[in-house]
Amino acid sequence: MLPDKLWYLKKIDFFKGLNDAEYDLIDRDSKALMVRKRESLPYYGTAKLFVYFVKKGKMKLLKISPAGHSLILDILGEGTLFGEIEPEHRTDDEDIIAEAMEDTLLCMMQRDNFDRLIRLIPALSIRIIKFTGFRLKKIQNRLVDMLYCSVKVRLAKTFLNLADEFGVPKPDGLVINLKLTHNDLASLIASTRETVSAAIKEFRNQELIECKNHCFVLLNEERLAKLANGEE
Repeated sequence: MLPDKLWYLKKIDFFKGLNDAEYDLIDRDSKALMVRKRESLPYYGTAKLFVYFVKKGKMKLLKISPAGHSLILDILGEGTLFGEIEPEHRTDDEDIIAEAMEDTLLCMMQRDNFDRLIRLIPALSIRIIKFTGFRLKKIQNRLVDMLYCSVKVRLAKTFLNLADEFGVPKPDGLVINLKLTHNDLASLIASTRETVSAAIKEFRNQELIECKNHCFVLLNEERLAKLANGEE
């Protein structure tokens, strides 16, 4: 039997340290939503009326070009949110979607309830502002890298960044706890699958990474960091 909704809410970093009355308020004003693997939601919320917290699973934010090509802007793990940007602050990027990378359980909250919640709990508002600013900065840095860095440098940076967020130390290396395809990595660094596959083969030959059970394992973080800094 799955834990109840309140148990999940207390595990989300945004909500840690709140009092029982505040937890009850969040519990009352939200509901659970299961999104199956490869299902998607508009990034700005269904009909622009909802905000989502990831309780369990992983979502990726995809920007779709007019030609139909996709760019992964970010990957959201447990405890993160999307759809939080207020309507008047949005750009015209209505072609951004959030797609489930695996079966994912979300906490879904109506926009007016969310706005009321952050007015009532100032600490929550500060956490969300910091998170949103960090995510935007991370996306901006990646876009700059796409303009000025080689594919191998971009790929090395991506592996290291993903390891920071999703890395699990194991005896044989740092496992990135994400099942990523070569297409996913190509979408993350704005390259082609063929080019990424060639770079991955080179990294494996140099014993920088390996792949086990569809997850990448970092074998030599120090050398990857040098490569990411353009030192190799």
